Amino acid sequence: MKARYWSLAIILILVNYLIFATLFDRLVSSDFGPQRATRTPAPTFTPAPAQAPAIIIPTPTPTPLIPTPTATRVLAPDNASAPPETAPQDEAAAQAEIEPQLVAPGTVNIRSGPGTNYPIIGSLDANAPVKITGRNQDTSWWQIELSGSTGWVASSVVSASNAESVAAVEGPPAPVQAVAAQPAAAAPPPEPEKPKYQFEPTGWYDDGNAGLTRFLGDIKDVNGNPVNGVFVQAKCGNFSAISFPSGPVGWGPYRDGKDWPAGFYDLTVDTKPVPCIWTLTVVDTDDRQTIKAVLSESIPVEITAEKSIVTANWRKNW
Repeated sequence: MKARYWSLAIILILVNYLIFATLFDRLVSSDFGPQRATRTPAPTFTPAPAQAPAIIIPTPTPTPLIPTPTATRVLAPDNASAPPETAPQDEAAAQAEIEPQLVAPGTVNIRSGPGTNYPIIGSLDANAPVKITGRNQDTSWWQIELSGSTGWVASSVVSASNAESVAAVEGPPAPVQAVAAQPAAAAPPPEPEKPKYQFEPTGWYDDGNAGLTRFLGDIKDVNGNPVNGVFVQAKCGNFSAISFPSGPVGWGPYRDGKDWPAGFYDLTVDTKPVPCIWTLTVVDTDDRQTIKAVLSESIPVEITAEKSIVTANWRKNW
């Protein structure tokens, strides 16, 4: 047998020896004698002392305190029994609403007496209310209050309100006009003057508002034939608007009004009533902005919240 095998055998013998020696040593040190059982002491019962039954006391719910109003003595002022005074501004406004007054649609002459034979002493501004103090017998002239004096304006060119109870008053004496000396030989009669205006109003009436401020109508000649290409201007104070030309002429890139009947015009100023004393005039224009010529007199017409649509027809008088 080779030497290395002998060496391996000797090592195994030594290992086995150590294992068995260790086991033997543990067996010798163990105590295999009879064991005594140790008695476990039994628990001793100790009765619990009697207790009184538990009483549950409910916790009171806090009640919120509601404050009680305390009466406070109020001392009345010395003049408590007197009725409240009305503000002077309110009295003045109320008085202005009921007193007779008038307004003019444009500049109107003020004369010293009720007639065109009286001299002009001033003028009224457009849409400026003026107090009425009297009238002549047929109410064709109104007497108005000026600064420290009175004047007269024709009722045909103004609009009066609350004037039903205005009393008739005597105007000043008419001015004496000098009588012109008769010429030695009667001059031939002058040629009849051509009418100043080409168009005159005819057939005007107002209607409901329908949510518009609108002027419309027909323009014809003396024979009743429609007149096309005529413009109508509506003016209120400094505001002015001009209609498209009458008849199916059309205007602008969209040819507005091209479907209108012959001689018809239509001007819608606003989509709501605009109360004012408007003036309507037939005019000539190239751009609906600049007026080249005035072809009729200016006629006042009143627009209110209830009546804001006016039909105004015109007739060419020559």
